[in-house]
Amino acid sequence: MPDLRRAARLALAATTPAGRSVIALGVVSTVVAGQAGYEEFRLIAIMCGLLVLVALLLFALPTRVRARLELRPAHTTAGETGAGELRVTNLRLTPLYHPLVTIPLDADRDERRGAQRVHVRLPVLRRNQPVTEQFEVPAVRRGVLRVGPAGARRTDPLGFFQRHAAWSDPAELLVRPRMVSVEGLGPGSVKDLEGTPSDQVSMSDLAFHALREYVRGDDLRHVHWRSSARAGRLYVRQYHDTRRTHAVVLVDDTRSAYADPEDFELALQIAASVVMRVALDEFDLSLVCGPQQLSGAAQHVLDAFCFSELAAGDLVVSARTAAHLAPDASQLIVVSGSRLDTDLLPAVRDAFPDDVRFLGFRADPDADPDAPGAQGPQLVTVDALERLPGLLASHVRGIVL
Repeated sequence: MPDLRRAARLALAATTPAGRSVIALGVVSTVVAGQAGYEEFRLIAIMCGLLVLVALLLFALPTRVRARLELRPAHTTAGETGAGELRVTNLRLTPLYHPLVTIPLDADRDERRGAQRVHVRLPVLRRNQPVTEQFEVPAVRRGVLRVGPAGARRTDPLGFFQRHAAWSDPAELLVRPRMVSVEGLGPGSVKDLEGTPSDQVSMSDLAFHALREYVRGDDLRHVHWRSSARAGRLYVRQYHDTRRTHAVVLVDDTRSAYADPEDFELALQIAASVVMRVALDEFDLSLVCGPQQLSGAAQHVLDAFCFSELAAGDLVVSARTAAHLAPDASQLIVVSGSRLDTDLLPAVRDAFPDDVRFLGFRADPDADPDAPGAQGPQLVTVDALERLPGLLASHVRGIVL
């Protein structure tokens, strides 16, 4: 029964007022001709039926238009607009005069309340002459925005039926969280293009350690020929194994850690701002936020934020996952909400070696970060994204002092 109702609504929406009038006239004429026997009304009913049949046949013909919808780039930031390009080629024998192309946004998600749409007015489309038009996509909220398919309102020549004819495949726009610029992540965070020497000894690296006698299997490229000639036996170089700063960003996706879903959006904004700072410092980077677990470039990490959602997560389990993902981590950055259980933090830190630096953020729009004692020794409480740079700078100065 629900399917029948939905089909009836779709059929009614696809029929124009002119089409409904002709159908109603045909039905009334059929009833009158059957009851009163008037042949004139029977003829009217036949004519109405023929007109509706011809309109349906013409309406069912395929649309001879080729279109391609692209988003360049395929990502933007919440509150900003994305850039799109629509390329259309008319394959019909006759021109299309200034068609109005409609591009729905998240039509499947917003079907009940009506999807937002972008309209693009095209010039005259002549046969086999491609036309390219630019358009903007409003991206209000973080997430994955489904754009398209692009198409136009199509009717039959009699104007009895109408529908949105899809011309292209849909595309996805990745809407990243808002970000602000921060100056630094604390003491010891310096740019290290060549890494810093560790206590581990390696046979191939940058920091020289010592010479030792050659053993079978050593790479001959590391033979120190001058010392070997002086001693009459082969000696090879040993090196300190260097380590680059590897920052791990751990975002708590536990639903109970946030008083409101909007607090999670603030947490993602804080994490995204930190990721940009890590990218500018050219550190290695890893992210764990529920099922989003990856290491790599900041661009891929920022895209992963678009898919992040609140769930029944576990911060300690996520920390152990992050430690396994980045065994060479040197800095751990945890972002959570106002209802974070601080008793979990020791277990989170225990998942990493003792020499891993720790920095924590608590997203709490209702907090007063300027109140005495609001900023604890472990966590930076952030009430608004715009205040993050100043709060982080004050926290770092407090650590340094």
